[in-house]
Amino acid sequence: MRPNIRSASGAILMLAIIPIFAGLLACMPVPIGNPEKSRIDPEISGVWLVADDSSFEGVYMYQPWDKRTWLVVGVPIENGPEFAGEPLSIHSAEDAIAALREQKIGDDGITASAAVLYKAWLTKLGGKVFMTWEPTGGVRDDGSHVPEYWFVWRVEKEASGKLEFFIVNPEHDAFEGALEATEAFLEKNEAEDAQEYLRQLNKMRPKWERALRKVAKNIDDEELYGEPLTFHKLPDELYFEAAELIQEVIESGD
Repeated sequence: MRPNIRSASGAILMLAIIPIFAGLLACMPVPIGNPEKSRIDPEISGVWLVADDSSFEGVYMYQPWDKRTWLVVGVPIENGPEFAGEPLSIHSAEDAIAALREQKIGDDGITASAAVLYKAWLTKLGGKVFMTWEPTGGVRDDGSHVPEYWFVWRVEKEASGKLEFFIVNPEHDAFEGALEATEAFLEKNEAEDAQEYLRQLNKMRPKWERALRKVAKNIDDEELYGEPLTFHKLPDELYFEAAELIQEVIESGD
């Protein structure tokens, strides 16, 4: 059953009624972890601004879908073609909101043109916590809604209300054996439809998890983990203001 959405969070969720876009950078060919056996972390539920001292990346809402997974609604923020903004100084959600208030909106400021939707869940491997993002809401050429790729992140809690996400690179040497085994398995067991293809992929998931478990703690391996995205959690009282500000940014990109 779909959970009730608090009115403040709902204000952010309404921003998702625009085309869905997802980049293809660092896509995992299989999901990591089992969403049916996961558990959400209540501290992650809520609305987060992604920003650092050079730019805004977006606003993301983690809405619990059930006790195991979240619906993630994200609105990426981009610099307009004539952007000439000043460097930012962001160390907290309050800093991010203050900076957002001061930004110009439009071609000479910040803008947004799309939203992203993901199903997300947590998995612990090798002493590290990972989050899998599964794109949702899209339609394949065959008319199915089966995902074609996943994003996997190492998640680090830096402080109260602050997270860092490090994308996992599926082309790292650690996954070479898992990739070769997956390709051979799929070639030998040709799927008749998208649902069968997904079931076959899940049979290969343990190989990828074993590979990631072995290298999970290699946090200084720049070939394994990408540069961090820093998430700042918004206090409840800032939800509506964030929604209004982001709505302005979205409208500027229409």
